[in-house]
Amino acid sequence: MPYTQKENTIVSKQTIVALVPGRFKENIRVALRSYDLEEIRFRVNRPPELVYRNDAYFMGAETLSTNDAEFIMNQLSQHSLYAFEEELRNGFLTLAGGHRVGLGGETIVENGMVKTLKHVRSFNVRITRQMNGVAGRYLTDLFHGQWRNTLIVGPPQSGKTTLLRDIARTASYGQQAKQMTPIPPRKVAIADERSEIAAAFEGVPQHDLGPRTDVLDRCPKAEGMMMLVRAMSPDLLIVDEIGSERDKSALREAMNAGVSVICSAHGRTVEDMEDRALLRTSSGRPLFDRLLLLDGNKRGKLIIPKKVSV
Repeated sequence: MPYTQKENTIVSKQTIVALVPGRFKENIRVALRSYDLEEIRFRVNRPPELVYRNDAYFMGAETLSTNDAEFIMNQLSQHSLYAFEEELRNGFLTLAGGHRVGLGGETIVENGMVKTLKHVRSFNVRITRQMNGVAGRYLTDLFHGQWRNTLIVGPPQSGKTTLLRDIARTASYGQQAKQMTPIPPRKVAIADERSEIAAAFEGVPQHDLGPRTDVLDRCPKAEGMMMLVRAMSPDLLIVDEIGSERDKSALREAMNAGVSVICSAHGRTVEDMEDRALLRTSSGRPLFDRLLLLDGNKRGKLIIPKKVSV
């Protein structure tokens, strides 16, 4: 049975509080009541830090001990670190309810590649909340008979992933409201390499992405996009944080197969994207129909790339 938003909120709070050493639990419960809470950070020899949308402060003077860090790891891994070796290699774990816990510690490297982490001593619990309707102001520009190929650009925590999530949900359900652009339901596929869009837990998305959405979780983006195009025949492909030439090549292949693509990338300006060669093909033609720039306050500016000088 899929999660409802109410159930998701309840599960989310329980899974976070369960991680916390006993003497910090009550303060964390209180902090979780705030909708502005974005992160909870635990670091050995430092007090827990609460990061809000516009502020951050340490939670008292009592610090986290090494034993506390081991308690958190045991809660995260359910006392079986071996079973979570792949997640440790990627540096994060996803909780039921969709929250992601970033990890810092000592890496174990084999053949030049990170194999796993040990002595984990810092944790970043990133609070995830689904925000339905945030894509509404852009839908007229992004949908015109079919979804326009779009690149969403912004700095960290500017709302890129939240926007992608809401676009996926809208495309999957469709939209027939009279006051907005009619959008028929479409098949949606999400290549979710870092489990951020769907926040899948054991393969099940923890966010409402609509009834026609398929997710490929924790698969490298380029390979994931091609697997989804071949296996799931999507109308719309969504992917987060593109950047490599392989990503760009996979995007072109998907577009050439008739699949609309909406994706995101880290950056602040059009020039950032031009410098990284993300806006154009090798012949200089625009790769995307639309470029949406988000700022740190989650405001967006829509640009048609063909009007951008090179």
